[in-house]
Amino acid sequence: MIAKVILGAAVVGTIVSGALALDVASAPRAEAAACYGSVSLLKGKNNTCSSARHWNAIRGSSSKYGAWVGRGGWSHQRLCWANVVSYGMTAR
Repeated sequence: MIAKVILGAAVVGTIVSGALALDVASAPRAEAAACYGSVSLLKGKNNTCSSARHWNAIRGSSSKYGAWVGRGGWSHQRLCWANVVSYGMTAR
């Protein structure tokens, strides 16, 4: 009984530590994430990136993109899309 509990705890610890390692490895650099902000379903502001644009991922369709904008600009979606599963900003 005790061996099963210890084995179960080891498996859970391994899964949790694997998930944490994956999150840390996929996290964006702080300076890249900080160059845009105020991101919503319809728009996002480019604070300091040389160029950035807003995007919506649509279930069952291709992603929709706002225009590339320079520093201080707002990237807007042309329409309010149905079935949006995620949204964000991309910088280049």
